[in-house]
Amino acid sequence: MRLNSFLNVFKLRGKQKDTAMSNKTKYDLLEDVTDVYCGYNYYVNYLYEKLIRIFKYENLPDTIPRDALENYIMQNGYSGVVKNKFGVVAVPCTKYGVGLYPLYEPLAQYCTPLMQGNNLVVGRDIAIIKNNSFEISCDSIVKRYARQLADFDATINILTSNARIPVLPSFDNEDSAESYKAVMVANRLGQVDTVLDKSFIQKGTFTPFTNTSNTAKINDVVSARNEILRTFLNEIGITSANDKRERMVVDEVNINSQLLLFNVSDMLECRKNGVEKINELYGTNITVDLSDEYKFIQNNVSDNVDTLKEGDDIENKSK
Repeated sequence: MRLNSFLNVFKLRGKQKDTAMSNKTKYDLLEDVTDVYCGYNYYVNYLYEKLIRIFKYENLPDTIPRDALENYIMQNGYSGVVKNKFGVVAVPCTKYGVGLYPLYEPLAQYCTPLMQGNNLVVGRDIAIIKNNSFEISCDSIVKRYARQLADFDATINILTSNARIPVLPSFDNEDSAESYKAVMVANRLGQVDTVLDKSFIQKGTFTPFTNTSNTAKINDVVSARNEILRTFLNEIGITSANDKRERMVVDEVNINSQLLLFNVSDMLECRKNGVEKINELYGTNITVDLSDEYKFIQNNVSDNVDTLKEGDDIENKSK
């Protein structure tokens, strides 16, 4: 929100006008505390960055950047790999045609500006790497969580900003209202300012802003935001055995870990099948596995679970 959209600077006088003018550039550069859209875009990129680090590839051709390949796979549900005048390259493609089984279309088509496009036979002219057995992309899960996280961030920003507002004022004239708005500009920037008007108190009505529990509200929202992020990480297999958000026994942790590992194992198996076909078609020697960081996280969870006896309460055990 631009300063001019809610404050008429030309109606101000003296120090109030100086305050508004000196802070105008700073204020205009600030992101609106209620702007969910910017936060949404941030979290989409943030969550995808976590996803593409799950897998590592060895011996990829120089013409296939790992991040580009994983972006195609995760955003579209699968990626094509072909050999053309540029070498062995990854391409976003569309599968089509009637196959014997669902999700096994026999043909694929890609079209990119530099490489132009082509209609190819799957398994002969193009290899397909799937994200999972059902070729489901990560786009829906990323966007769902990104929206939730952005909403929580906006709420935190509003609560934090409002914590600096002691009262809700009302005035019977526009000049006094503009003066107070000018002070609030500095307040939003974290500065302290006052209204230099002797009759200001007589002109306005100041209702105490009920924010005594504001800190508790912020803590609740932050906890909820962190829980949403933790849930996303759990869905992609990044979990912790000492999570204290609820009382869990070792059997529950084992079940959760097995489900998470099952999902990731399916994704890894699909990638291995895909690179095997690439190697067969184009004589490459590509391998794929879980990243070292991801293996460390999973091994750490397994070690923590192994140290617990059956039926142990994890919350009490972690103390």
